[in-house]
Amino acid sequence: MVDELTGLLSRKTFFEHLSKIPIEQSFTICLFDIDDFKFVNFTHGYTVGDKILKAVALQIQKAFKLYSSNFTIARTGADQFGVIIFDEIPKVRIEELFNRYLKLLEFKKGNDFIRLTISGGVSGGRGKGEVIFSQAENALFSAKSAGKNMITFYENFAAYDMEKFKEVRYKLVQAIKKKSIKPYFQPIVSLRTGRIFGYEVLSRIFLDTEVLSGDYVFLVADSLALTPEIDKILFLNAIKFFGEYKLFFNLSMKYFFKELNTIFEIARKYSLDLSNVIFEITESQKLLQEKTAISIFTMFKEFKAGIAVDDFGAGYSNFMYLKKFPADVVKIDGAFIKNAKNNIKDLSIVKTIVDVAKVHNLRTLAEFIEDEETYQVMKDVGVSLGQGWFIGKPSPEPMEVKINIK
Repeated sequence: MVDELTGLLSRKTFFEHLSKIPIEQSFTICLFDIDDFKFVNFTHGYTVGDKILKAVALQIQKAFKLYSSNFTIARTGADQFGVIIFDEIPKVRIEELFNRYLKLLEFKKGNDFIRLTISGGVSGGRGKGEVIFSQAENALFSAKSAGKNMITFYENFAAYDMEKFKEVRYKLVQAIKKKSIKPYFQPIVSLRTGRIFGYEVLSRIFLDTEVLSGDYVFLVADSLALTPEIDKILFLNAIKFFGEYKLFFNLSMKYFFKELNTIFEIARKYSLDLSNVIFEITESQKLLQEKTAISIFTMFKEFKAGIAVDDFGAGYSNFMYLKKFPADVVKIDGAFIKNAKNNIKDLSIVKTIVDVAKVHNLRTLAEFIEDEETYQVMKDVGVSLGQGWFIGKPSPEPMEVKINIK
């Protein structure tokens, strides 16, 4: 069976081939996944997305023909490709193939270019095909969680890593089944008055008495596509706290559109007033074309929900977004806040963001205010809002705070 779009073998046929490989035969499986491909479809349309998938499939075929005379290639996922290599190819050659021909791809569209990055996972040896495939998937997960745009080999894993992954996966699934994702509220205050403006709603994942915390837990959730369900439960459990204060919710970059649809469906179902809800759009969302982004943000306004541009100043942040998009709050990247009291360069960047935001009638928010001195510095340069452990730690219910600083 052939994949209709790319002309490669289908996923089903790929696994049929795997099942027929003698257990004593040595082979290698390489999995390649296009990083953040959903943005290509949403930004440029599915017709362009389909053309790019065909081009990527062709590029992978061409690359492997240069290194192997005996391989099988298939489309194993929506934007994932699998290759079974029957030749003995050294690890260094696979790395060379990836870095030279697949790591970064560029496609011309009119007068513009669409640039894509690829992540890869590799495993090989003798054994059952589905086991080797699973190992390659785990290696691909590692490449994705380590920052994407790299290739990882399963042999670099310790057995502990796999057991840890399986344990966290099991606990996350159980927590979701029990809907035990609880909202915690970190206060956000007006730096001018020291009084509460709102709260950032943070998720705490519980399994009985254990709290599943740490970056690794959320990386596993993200890789297994569990993040949208976690955020959905969080939002539903936070509804009872809707009131006079603003509530800030983070939207996952990877599952942005799915989460957006889910939230608006919930709002319609329960006739929710979202006028005191602010959704944080991370810097990554700016991969969207301008017209697309404006239409999305218009949807927010239809529900009377607010928009915060998160981590502003990091990555490819652009002041043009403040001019074009109807945001309400600009959250200044915490890296500048932490050092502003001691680093004139960081402080100058904060001042610039504040000045531009004021012209556009936007509030600015400083995260990571961990001491009184930083609070005072942010207040002096005109930052509107602040949050951090000096102001208040996350708690199970919105707690009233009042900062008394002259």
